[in-house]
Amino acid sequence: MKKEIISKLNWAVALIESKTATEADIEDLQRWISYFQHERLIHLIVTVFVGLADILSVLLLFYTALYPAIALTVLLTILFSFYIAHYYTLENNTQKLYKLLDDLLKIWRQR
Repeated sequence: MKKEIISKLNWAVALIESKTATEADIEDLQRWISYFQHERLIHLIVTVFVGLADILSVLLLFYTALYPAIALTVLLTILFSFYIAHYYTLENNTQKLYKLLDDLLKIWRQR
């Protein structure tokens, strides 16, 4: 997904620089933004649940201090950190796409 969103960012920047955007290009970018918004929502929900599971595993670790609880906490913490990093990428790049879409629309309307 990271490669796809960066690819769309580069494509939108190229359209702005060349000032050759068509209505179909703008609709295509809007469609991709919609896909990324959906992906962002799904990852937000999953990230929240993994974070809650991580908190519960830490509480379990405090109460039991067993090796399986340690392993669970370590695994969920690692998974949670990767989800945070992925969500950060999705969120920031989607915000960049919003700005690029606004710029494209300004250029397209000026023609």
